[in-house]
Amino acid sequence: MKQLKITTLSIAILGLLGLTACSSDDDVPTGGGVTEPAVTGQSSKGFVMALRTTGDNETDYIVSKEDIMSGEISAVGTGIELTSWRFFYPVGKTLFSTGYSEDNQGTAYADNGEGFIEKRGGFIFENALEMFGASDDGNTLLAMEIARDLPTRRLHVIDAQTGLVKQISNIQIFVEPNADPRNTKISWPTALQIRGDKLFIPFQKIKNEFNDEGAAVDLGTTDPDEAFVAVYSYPNIGTTPEKIITDSRTSNIGVNGTTTGLIEADNGDLYSFSCGAVMAGFSEASTKPSGILRIKNNETEFDTDYFFNVEEVTSGGKLFSLDYAGGNKAIARILTNDTGNKWEAFGRTVFNQKLVIIDLVEKTVTDVANIPLHAKRYSSPILVENGKAYVSIETATDAYVYQVDIASATGTKGAKIIGKTIKGFFRLQ
Repeated sequence: MKQLKITTLSIAILGLLGLTACSSDDDVPTGGGVTEPAVTGQSSKGFVMALRTTGDNETDYIVSKEDIMSGEISAVGTGIELTSWRFFYPVGKTLFSTGYSEDNQGTAYADNGEGFIEKRGGFIFENALEMFGASDDGNTLLAMEIARDLPTRRLHVIDAQTGLVKQISNIQIFVEPNADPRNTKISWPTALQIRGDKLFIPFQKIKNEFNDEGAAVDLGTTDPDEAFVAVYSYPNIGTTPEKIITDSRTSNIGVNGTTTGLIEADNGDLYSFSCGAVMAGFSEASTKPSGILRIKNNETEFDTDYFFNVEEVTSGGKLFSLDYAGGNKAIARILTNDTGNKWEAFGRTVFNQKLVIIDLVEKTVTDVANIPLHAKRYSSPILVENGKAYVSIETATDAYVYQVDIASATGTKGAKIIGKTIKGFFRLQ
């Protein structure tokens, strides 16, 4: 998703001065916002969904419905209305919602024990939180600010039970040495993946170029023919990575607006996906194939014996998303071609995405039957339970919920979506 908020160069300079003056780990008691639970009146039973409506004033809602395989899903007469465009990310049984361009507030939503959704805590942030991750125990949200005009990234550590910020750290991922601050390369993280005592942050390198008025003139991808992952200690993250690992067999990991550039399998192995398509926002197409890399359990290097060339087995397809589905399988979206303009895969004019099941160990790709080619922009991590995944599928004429059977790679059409999309399906009970 392209950024809507670009600060001026003068603000960037002040921000850098401020960052160098403060501690790298700032204790924050609440971060502002709501401190007492507030019951919303919205049911927490069944599926809780982030629904975006259509029309002149598109709005995000949190709605719930026990049966999403029939009827319609709508916000009319129901739902929690939210301000501005929102991100949604689940941590255990808590759902976090954070603003993007017009709202710098975040809120946690959870079941109140009596079948209703309640707001817990709340916090504010300086720049949009655009990358998220969660601790293995389901108690902590990691959320990162990604200001386009600052090389330093602000990492928020948030308690999933209270919805309050525990700590904010200023960390470096990649900073080009001795560069002109108005024409340099900075990092764009595409996952915050915790495994044991390590935090893995895959990233792209993007141009950080501004004109004399402080306006961004080029935020395109640089060095598109290599994969990068920064490795940190955890939970004592520090300000710089322990190391940055690279691999030249494929392109930069992940795409804009996706939090699952790196996923963990049942056995602890990590798998990344690389796209490299112009339609997915790369300034020029990578010359390397779209594919999957592996970091084996207890290792912090790419596995030189493993590379899955997805582009080769899909006759030119390029990965656009990747979510773990259990049993060493993943559910993914693939761009069937890269013939559109830059960023066009994030719009609603080209419907060239197909849903597939990937066997990460056997290196196979199976098209999900009964699901049409579609478009998709931002999506929370896909909900998978009891061998079934739930996705929102948008075509040129309508939008529907689909249930996907992972084992058989078969989709079943469910409820009609009265709106633009469902950004995510969640369980709060």
